[in-house]
Amino acid sequence: MIVKIDELKAKVLTGIEKLGYKGEDAQIIAEVLLYAQMRGNNQGITKIATGGVPKADDVDEYKVVKTNKCGALVSGGHSMVASTRAADLAVELAAEHGVGIVASNHTYTSSGAIGYYARRISKQGYIAFVCVGNGNFSFVAPSGSAEAKFGTNPFAYAFPYEGGEVVFDNATAAMAYFGIVEAKIKGEQLPEGVGYDKDGNPSTDPEAVLSGSIGTFAGHKGFALSLFVQLLGGAFSLAGTPGVYEGDGSGTFVMAIDPGLLADKDQYMERATEMIKQVKSAKPLPGKQVVLPGEKGDAVARQAEESGEIEIADAIWEELIKFVEG
Repeated sequence: MIVKIDELKAKVLTGIEKLGYKGEDAQIIAEVLLYAQMRGNNQGITKIATGGVPKADDVDEYKVVKTNKCGALVSGGHSMVASTRAADLAVELAAEHGVGIVASNHTYTSSGAIGYYARRISKQGYIAFVCVGNGNFSFVAPSGSAEAKFGTNPFAYAFPYEGGEVVFDNATAAMAYFGIVEAKIKGEQLPEGVGYDKDGNPSTDPEAVLSGSIGTFAGHKGFALSLFVQLLGGAFSLAGTPGVYEGDGSGTFVMAIDPGLLADKDQYMERATEMIKQVKSAKPLPGKQVVLPGEKGDAVARQAEESGEIEIADAIWEELIKFVEG
């Protein structure tokens, strides 16, 4: 279905306000969701009607718990709001100290496409690293098991260069949770080797997998990265993990680094830009092209903005309309 961008933005904001969010908080959540939707990312508008954006009354009050040298710990708020504020605070700390590290906990909510926060930092001229431990959400099994012990535990990075930012955003799970939700809504099957049903049997049925578990991407390598994310977004952030301190909610780790910390910032930008050019100059395989992390999504978003229209699966759009108008 082809949807006008202006209509999409209006419906998304209305849906968020219907959940009880107002003012700046509503605008931030809408911006994060639209960032994903405009790039074809499954962390978009599906969340509004499926619990990814809970009611505002169910969200703890946002507060800064601790500041110390180049770090800060924040707590509460909707995860998208808390993560946006954490990114801005990390930049402030990095501007003063060269490095800014901010962690959040007690959010209990989906953080959305975390490339948004990494890009937000990088657009201000800083190197960014962001990762999320999903609190008590247990859906991903460690390598060698079908028993869920992790969340989808995404991580992202962003590096500025002359002309833009390199932005990588990826779940350490074999597939993002809301990618499976979207597959169920669309009536599609999952790729083989992704998920298990509740009895631990391999399955491509999204409904069965949603009652079971999925693996990590790249087997034991993804497992190692998922554990890395859960340690930073859980233990380090004083947040919960499945079966351990669950009452402390989800945790987000955000780091901003001044590119001039070890050398002149202009030198970094020159070297980063030359490196990007060198990588992009690689001779492509037949029918292929060298695409930097984030470039494909940016192109999709740019085309949608220029045309004023975007294609959204009928079932997903109808789900949003039903929620907003119901």
